[in-house]
Amino acid sequence: MNVVVRNGMHLALVTLLALVLTGCLASDSGFDETTTGGGGGGGGLPALPGDSAAGPDLRITSAQVNNEGHPVVEFTLLDGRGAPITDLSAASFTFAKLAPRSRYGQGYDWVNYITRERPVADSGWMLAVSENNPTGAPMFGNAIQGNIENNGTLENLGNGEYRYTYNLNVNQASRTITGENVGQLWRCVEDGSHDSHEFSDRRQAETELGEAIRCSWADGTTLPRGVRIEGSGNTLTYTVEYNDDWTHRVGMQLGGGLVANAWYDFIPATGERPTHGVDATRDMISLDSCNTCHDGTLRKHGGNRVEPQYCVTCHNPGSVDPVSGRSIDFKQMVHKIHRGQSLPSVRAGVPYFIRNNDFSKLRFPQAVHDNGNIGHVGNYASHGVLPNGNPIPRQASFGIDNCVKCHMGQETRDELVLIAGGEDLLAKQKLARVTPDGDNWWGPTRTVEACAACHDNVFWYNFSDADVALPGGVHPDETLPALLAQRFGASTEGPRGDWRSGHRTGFNPDTGWQGDGTLAGALGSSLFVTGNCGGCHNQTPVGDAANIGLRGIEQGGNNRVRVTRAHLSFTRAGIRQDQLRIELEPATLDPAAETVTFRLRVRDDAKNVYLRHDVNATFSLGFVMGWREEGFADFTHSSDVNNNWPGRTTDFGCNAGCWTSGSGSNITIAGPTGSGYYTVTLDVSSIIDTMPENGTGSIAVQHQVVPLDALGAVDSVWDDSRTPIVNALHRVTTFAIGNAVPTPRRQVVDVEDTCRSCHIRFAKHGGNRRNNPELCVHCHNPNNTDISHAARRGVEGQFDGKLEESKDFKRMIHHIHRANMGADGIQLRALVFGGPAPRGDEDGQWENAHHFPGSIANCNTCHVNDSYKLPLAEGVIGSTHRSFDWETGNFANAGAVAFGADNELNNLEQHRKFSPIASVCTSCHTNPDWFENHIQPRGGSMSAGINNLDPGGENCLTCHGPGGDADISQVHDIRPR
Repeated sequence: MNVVVRNGMHLALVTLLALVLTGCLASDSGFDETTTGGGGGGGGLPALPGDSAAGPDLRITSAQVNNEGHPVVEFTLLDGRGAPITDLSAASFTFAKLAPRSRYGQGYDWVNYITRERPVADSGWMLAVSENNPTGAPMFGNAIQGNIENNGTLENLGNGEYRYTYNLNVNQASRTITGENVGQLWRCVEDGSHDSHEFSDRRQAETELGEAIRCSWADGTTLPRGVRIEGSGNTLTYTVEYNDDWTHRVGMQLGGGLVANAWYDFIPATGERPTHGVDATRDMISLDSCNTCHDGTLRKHGGNRVEPQYCVTCHNPGSVDPVSGRSIDFKQMVHKIHRGQSLPSVRAGVPYFIRNNDFSKLRFPQAVHDNGNIGHVGNYASHGVLPNGNPIPRQASFGIDNCVKCHMGQETRDELVLIAGGEDLLAKQKLARVTPDGDNWWGPTRTVEACAACHDNVFWYNFSDADVALPGGVHPDETLPALLAQRFGASTEGPRGDWRSGHRTGFNPDTGWQGDGTLAGALGSSLFVTGNCGGCHNQTPVGDAANIGLRGIEQGGNNRVRVTRAHLSFTRAGIRQDQLRIELEPATLDPAAETVTFRLRVRDDAKNVYLRHDVNATFSLGFVMGWREEGFADFTHSSDVNNNWPGRTTDFGCNAGCWTSGSGSNITIAGPTGSGYYTVTLDVSSIIDTMPENGTGSIAVQHQVVPLDALGAVDSVWDDSRTPIVNALHRVTTFAIGNAVPTPRRQVVDVEDTCRSCHIRFAKHGGNRRNNPELCVHCHNPNNTDISHAARRGVEGQFDGKLEESKDFKRMIHHIHRANMGADGIQLRALVFGGPAPRGDEDGQWENAHHFPGSIANCNTCHVNDSYKLPLAEGVIGSTHRSFDWETGNFANAGAVAFGADNELNNLEQHRKFSPIASVCTSCHTNPDWFENHIQPRGGSMSAGINNLDPGGENCLTCHGPGGDADISQVHDIRPR
C-alpha cells in the first residue's frame, strides 16, 4: 500500500507570461465545466507557493476509527527541502471501504462513506439534447456521489505534524435524496448476492460478509456488499454499513494552493495495514503509468486531485452522474473515456458524456492509423446494431485493447520480458508500471463492469428466470441502455430493445439477426473461472510466453480469444517489430546511368538471423526519394510529373512479387548475399533533371517486411487479419548530388524515445506502410499542401473555407496536437482535427475532436536535443500556405485533377510561405490577431518564398532566445520527459 504521495511541484504549471504570449491554454477549472473558444481567455491552475524546489511532501502516518465512530488520521507535511510546513490551514478527506462484490464470488470495489446528493436542473443540458429530448432534460433529477469532507477538526501538532478527526460517523453513513425519475435509478434484490466469496478464505471471517442484498444502478453497475438502497417513488435512501474487519482507505488532498494527495490503507478492527495476497487489496494503477501520456496534467476538480488511488475513493460503483445516467465508477468511466469515438454505443449513435463533458469524439492515441473496418469473425456480427438495424462493422483497434499500457502486474511483466528477450527491448514499449493488483485485468477478480465499459455492445446478465425479468423482456438491472437508445435515436432492434447485439450473434442480410446474444449466469462464484466467460476467455500468462498475444487462427478451440491472447496482441506485435532492424548502407547516384544504388538487409535480433524474402520473411519494401538543395535544412523536391502535387516525392514500389522476381517499375533488386544484403537499384531518369546541382539526396524505406513466424497451417501469425501486423521501423539513407557532402536531415523528434510515449504504433496511408517521422518528413515537407486532394482542387474546404492547407510536418503536427485546446481546428484533405468552431460559424462545431493528453506547452514531450529552442537551424524553410495565387488562379477545372497543372502547383517559386519561425508558432497560436499584433511587427511574414525565406527579418531571438526576457524554455511548460 503506497503511503507516500509524489511531489506536487512536478505537475504542469503554465506561468502568467506563457498565458499572455500564447493567448491562454484551455483551463481545467473543474470536471463540470468545458472550455471553448480559439485562443481566448480562461484562468490557470492554482499556483503553488514558493519556488519549484519546495514542493509538498505529504505522508499519512496512521489512521484509526475512534470509539465514537469518527475516523482519525495523522500526517506529516514537509516542503521539498525536508523542512516542516507548519501553517497548513486547509485539507479535505475521503473515507472508503474495500467491499466484496455482491454479484460474484471474487473481487472488491471501493465505496465512500462520505456522500453528497447531486440535484440538477430539469433542462438545458446541451449534451443531452436530441430530437427526442429537445429541452435537454437530464436522465435523472438527482443522484448519489462520493464526496470529500473538510468540516472536521484539524489539529496542528507542530513540526509539520497534523491530526484530523472526521466529522463523519461511520455508523451513520446514510443519505436520503429526492428527484425526478429517481425511482428508476436503482433496484435491489433481497438475498441477491452470491452465497460465498473468496473473502471468506481471508483472515476476515465469513460472518463479516454483510447482508446478502444486491443493489444496482440503472446502467447495470452493481454495488458491493455492505451497501443498500431503500425507498419508494422518487425518494431513495443510500446507506453504507460499517465493517471494521474490511480494508479501509483514508484519502486526502491539501488546500491553500498546495497540490498533493495521499492515501493510507488499514483494517480498523486491528489497526494493521492490509497485506497483498492475504487481505483484500486493490492497487491497480500508478500515476507514473498515466503520465507516460498525460505528463502530469491530470489535475481535476479545481486542480487538487491528481492520484488515481485518491480518485477511486469517490469514483467507484457508489457514484452516478444524473445528467447522463451513467456510472462514474473509475474502471468504467476511464475505460469509456479512453475508447471514446470507437465505443460501440457511440458508433450506434449514443454519445458518451458526463455532465457537461463530451468524450464521444476522443480517440485513444496508442495506434495512429487510417480509419478502417475489418471483417467479422465467421458469421458473428456482435459489435452492435446501427440505427438502420444492420450490424456495426468491426473496427480496427486504435490500441484500446492494449491493457498493459495502463495496468500491469508482475506475472505479466515477467512473461513479456521473456518474449522481448530482455528488459531493454520491453522498455521501448513504454508500458505501465507494475502494481500489486495490476494483473486484475486478466485474472478471475475482473468484473463485468470493466469488460462492459469497452464492450458495451454486449449484455452480460441472463434474464431467463422470473426473479430477474420484467414483463416485455427488459432486464431490471440494466434499464438505462434502452432509455438511452430511445432518447438519442439509436437502434432499438437489438434483442433487448437497444443497440446491443449481444454475444456471438449472427447476421444474415436476407434473414436478419440470428440468436439472442444471451450470456449465461447473472451470478457466479466467478464469472471468469470455469463456466460462463471464463470457459472461453480465461488464461493465465504464466508459462504461455510462446503464445501470449497471438490471435492466430490455428491455435485450436477458443485459445485465440483468451484474454491474454487478445489483449496482449498489440504489445506482442510491438515487441516483435522492435526485434527487426532495417540496416541501410549509403547510397550512390550515378548521373551517367541515371540510377541510385544502395544495399540493405533486415536483421531479426530475436532469432539472430538476417531475413530473406520467401525464406523466413515476406518483403514488400518500397522506397521514397527526395532531396535537400545545398543551403537548405528542409526538403526542396517537387517532382510530381503531373505538376499537380507540390512538394511531392518520387515513390518506388516493389511488392512481394517484385522482390521474388528481382525487378519492378523503375527498380531492380539483386541478392541476398551471404551476409543478407540486397542491392537495390532505382531508375531516376524521369526525375534527374529536377535534382539540384548540389545537395543531399535521401531515400527512406516504406511498406512492409513481415517475418514468417508460422503457427499450425498459418505461414505468419503477423498476417492473419486478426493479430496486428508486424513491420520493421523504417530507416533512411543518403546520397551525394553534385559536389555536396551528404548530411542527414536534422533530428527534431525520436519515434522510439518521444512519440512512443503516446503512440506505440504508426500505420498511416494504407495499413502499416509508414511508421517513422524520418520517413514522414520526406512528403510532409514545407512545400507540400493538400491542394491536390479531391476535397480541394480549387474548391473551398467544407470546414476551414480554405483552398489548401500546409502538410509541412512541423506545422501539421503542432496544429493537430494543439487543436481543441484553445486553438482553431485544422482541416487536412477531408479530415478534420479538433477546434471549437469553423471560422465564420460561431455556432458550428468541428467534427472528430481531438485532445492532446499531456501538457501541450511542454515541448520536451515530443522534441529531442533541445530542437524546440531558438535559433532555428540555418536554412529552415517556412510552410507554404498558398501554392498559387488564389485571386488570379485558373479555376476552369476546379475539382478536377487538371486544376494542378492549370496553376503550375509544382513551381515552388510562386509559393507564398510563412517565414520559418512564424510557420511553427502560428500552428499553435492560431489567433489571427496574435500574428498581426505580435509576430508581424517583429519580422514575421506570410509573404516569404523559396528564394527569400525571411523577408521581414524575424527578430524573435531577442526575446525568445536563450537568456531572453521571454526565453521559450521559461514561457513554455518545459520539464523533463
